[in-house]
Amino acid sequence: MPIVGTAGHVDHGKSTLVRALTGIDPDRWAEEKERGLTIDLGFAWTDLDGRDVGFVDVPGHERFIKNMLAGVGAIDCALFVVAADSGWMPQSEEHATVLDLLGIDRGVIAISRIDLVDAETRELATLEVLEEVEGTSLEGWPVVGVSPMTGEGLDDLRTSIGEVLDAAPERPGDGFRMWVDRAFRPSGAGLVVTGTVLEGSVAAGDQVIVLPHGVTATVRGVQHHGRTVETSRAGSRTAVNLTGAPDDTDRGALLTAADVVQVTDRMLVHVRSARAFDEVPARGAFHIHLGTASTPATVRRIPSTDGYTVVLAEMIPARMGDRLILRDSGRRTVVAGGVVLDPSPPPRPGADDVASLAAAAIARPDDRAEALVRVHGMIDVDRLRRSSGGGRPVTAVRAASTWVAADTLVGLASEIVPLVTDYHEHHPMRAGVPKGEIASRLGVPIEVVDATVTRTDGISERNGSIAAVGFRAELDVEGTVTWERVRAELERSFDVPNASNLGLDPEVVHFLVRTGELVRISDDVLFSRNQADAIVERVSELDDGFTVADFRDHFGMARRQAVPALEWLDAMGRTRRSGDGRSVRG
Repeated sequence: MPIVGTAGHVDHGKSTLVRALTGIDPDRWAEEKERGLTIDLGFAWTDLDGRDVGFVDVPGHERFIKNMLAGVGAIDCALFVVAADSGWMPQSEEHATVLDLLGIDRGVIAISRIDLVDAETRELATLEVLEEVEGTSLEGWPVVGVSPMTGEGLDDLRTSIGEVLDAAPERPGDGFRMWVDRAFRPSGAGLVVTGTVLEGSVAAGDQVIVLPHGVTATVRGVQHHGRTVETSRAGSRTAVNLTGAPDDTDRGALLTAADVVQVTDRMLVHVRSARAFDEVPARGAFHIHLGTASTPATVRRIPSTDGYTVVLAEMIPARMGDRLILRDSGRRTVVAGGVVLDPSPPPRPGADDVASLAAAAIARPDDRAEALVRVHGMIDVDRLRRSSGGGRPVTAVRAASTWVAADTLVGLASEIVPLVTDYHEHHPMRAGVPKGEIASRLGVPIEVVDATVTRTDGISERNGSIAAVGFRAELDVEGTVTWERVRAELERSFDVPNASNLGLDPEVVHFLVRTGELVRISDDVLFSRNQADAIVERVSELDDGFTVADFRDHFGMARRQAVPALEWLDAMGRTRRSGDGRSVRG
C-alpha cells in the first residue's frame, strides 16, 4: 500500500485536507483537537480509485519539526500544502527544504483554502509557490487548487495523487525493515509498535531484531489499518504486536528481519546544505534525524569535500545509503541533508574516500560493499554486511572473518616479500618467518597473511612459516662440524649437560630442534634423536610400578634429567603415572 505524507506550514489545512480525502480525522490527541494544531504524527487511509492508500499527516509548527521529520522519510508521494490566503511561510520553506534534501521527488502541491480568496489571489499564490520550489525536487510537481470545505478540486487532487503513485517505483520485497514511529502498551496486548514497512514483509510468528538494542523479539500479530492481517508488506502502515522486545522500545527504534543494519554512534555522511545556507555552519546545536531516530550530534567537515564525520550522542541504526537531515536547534532550522556513506568509518577518512563512497551510496548493496571494502582495505565480514545492507563485494577476497580489498592484498604482498628475504638473510637456519610474526608486524589478522601468501608468487607457507620458494634452511660448515662434536659428547651418556652448556649457538639449536636432530625434553634438557629413541624403547625394560629413582638408575642419569624425561614420556602416552610409580603403555 503506498503512503502519502503531508508537508507544509502550520495551520495551512493539512489535517483538514486529509480528513476531506479519507473521512478520517488524523489528529489523535485531545490536545490537538482542543488547539486545532497537529502536534504528533497522524494517520488515515482511504480507497483511492481502487487503490488502498495510507496518509501520514505531519505537524507544521516549528516546535514539532522533530515529529515531522519522523514521518516524512517513508512516503511514496508528498502532499505539499500551501494556503492560498496565507502564501509561502517559514515552515513552508523548511518542509520544502526537508523534502528536497531527502531526495523526495514525487508529490503534488495543493493550494488549499481557495474558497477564502478571489481568483487573482489564488493565481498569485500559485505563482509564488512555483517560484519558491524552482530548483528543488518539488519543481515540476502538479499544482492543484482545492477547498476541503466546498469540495472544489478534491477530485482533481485525487487524480493527481493517483498519477504520482502510478509512477512510483516498487519498494524492495526482500527482507524486512520498519522504523518505529509510535509505541504503546494496550491493556493485555503487550507492546505494540507502528510504522511504515520500508521493505520486505512481516507476519505473525516472525522473529525480528529490535535495534539499537540488538534484541530478538517475536511477532505476535500484525494489523493494517485496524484490521488483523496475516502479512503486511512494503509500503504498508503497520502495527506490530511484539513479545520479548525491550521495555524502552520507542520511536527511533528499527525492526529488521536480518542482521543487515549497523548500530553506530559515528558516521561518515555526504550532505548538501539547505538553500538558506552557503555551507553547513561551522558551529551549531546540531541534531541528526535518520528514519524516526533523532539525536544530538557534532559534525566535522572533511577538507575540500561535502563529506562530514558525525559523532552522535546516542547509538542509532544506520546503513550506507540511508537519508538523513541535519538540523540546528539553536537556529531552529534545517541546515543540511544527505546520505550515510559509512556508518562505521575508518579513523581519518579523506577526500578520496568521500568521493568513492558517494558514488556508490545509492547503488546496489553489492556495489556499496565493494566501495566500503576498498576504502577500509580490510573490514570485518559482519560489519561489512551490516554497513552495506547485506552486500557482498565482487573483487575483494574473504579471509575467514575479514574481507580484504584486492589492492590491499597487493600492498601487503609488497611488504611481505622483502620481509621474508631479509629474514632469510639474518636467519639462514630457520625455515622462514613465523606467520604470527608477520601478522604482528603488519598489524593484520593471521588469516589475511594466509590469503596474501596464497596469492603471491615467490613465497609459500610451510608448517606455519613463510619462506621464499626454493629456500632450504641448512647448517653451514662450521655449524655442522660443531654439531657433530656436540652429538658425540651427548651420546656418551644420558647424564647430559644443561642445554645452555652445550656450546651451540641458539640459532643452531633452533635448527636442530626443528629438524628433529635434537629433542627438547624441557627448557634445560636436550637429547639427541638417537638418545630420545633409546629412552622410548628401553623404558619397557623396567618393571611396572617403577619410580623416578628406578628410571634414573636404569639410564644412568641425574634426577634433573629423569623427572622431565618421565614427564615427556607421560605426555606422549608411553608411560602412565599412578602415585609414585609408573607403568609402560603399549
